[in-house]
Amino acid sequence: MKSSSKIAKSFVVCVLLCMLLAACGANSSVEIASSSVQATTGSGQASSSTIPESRVFRDYQGHEVTIPTHPKRIIVNQFMGHLLALGVKPVGATSNQLSQFEKSSFLKPLGLTTGIEDLGTTISLEKALSMEPDLIILQENANEETQNYAAFSKIAPTVILKYGSKTMLDQLKEVANVAGQPQKAEQWIAQYEKKVMQYREQLAGVIGSNVTFTVMEAWPKSEIMIFGNLFGRGTFSLYNSLQLKAPPKVQEAIMDKEPSYVKVSLEALPEYMGDYVFLSVYDWQNGDNSKLENELKNAPVWRSLSVVKGNRVIPVSVDDFLPGDPLSIEKQMEKQVQLLLEHYKK
Repeated sequence: MKSSSKIAKSFVVCVLLCMLLAACGANSSVEIASSSVQATTGSGQASSSTIPESRVFRDYQGHEVTIPTHPKRIIVNQFMGHLLALGVKPVGATSNQLSQFEKSSFLKPLGLTTGIEDLGTTISLEKALSMEPDLIILQENANEETQNYAAFSKIAPTVILKYGSKTMLDQLKEVANVAGQPQKAEQWIAQYEKKVMQYREQLAGVIGSNVTFTVMEAWPKSEIMIFGNLFGRGTFSLYNSLQLKAPPKVQEAIMDKEPSYVKVSLEALPEYMGDYVFLSVYDWQNGDNSKLENELKNAPVWRSLSVVKGNRVIPVSVDDFLPGDPLSIEKQMEKQVQLLLEHYKK
């Protein structure tokens, strides 16, 4: 029985490898066919209506990848929300991305994930092959998948991007460039900036110019995460868009830097506290956020903080504020303005 199992497994692997080689050959043919041939007008000039079928993109790890100018079947293990903001629906995404949309009260009602296939926790080569993608986008720190970059690139052109290396708007432009939709990014940014100006006007004269804000999240084992402006949790909307200030320690340690977060102990927490705190609680270990929140609130260090004594802690849902895609950030900004105005009216 063991010998039969090994033979069957070897056969499956051989078939997969043959399919990968065939896919590679097909990709090469497409690149050759679409290299640089353009229709010409009567004057011999290239027609402005002619669009090359492919182009070269240099990714985060320096790969120079020939990608479709307008990919139709994209699979991703990150940046699904960025694509959806551009009106581009990937054919497949990982479970974590789909779960974030399902859990978010901001995103779930939009119903944007219908028809996107769940690729599992990580994208296997077999699953990627079955999806017949014409572009694969991988996150830089997804080790299992990026280690298989060569194999993925035989299935379809594969680019590696890094989440949290740019501001949300710059990241959106980067994803739009890969997806062949740069104009859609400009359109989205224009409507976002219009809302930004409206929200700033609402807060003007309400919040003093020297008031500072900390964005923090409680984790298991008394760990505290402090976030800068490049890593979700509503930080981009708070600091970049609404232009509210971070306390000096946060500004110095993590603002506009990689990584844009720092893990601190409860004892070190006072150094990072602003005049106000946006607090989320994330028990990624056992899933009991309410228990973890009670533990934090009963900790002597927490109870001694002036921001706690002064009732200047603003709780937010981790399910709503964890994602850092454009759609979430826009909704997070709306919620932040609402909470701030409500707080200042008290």
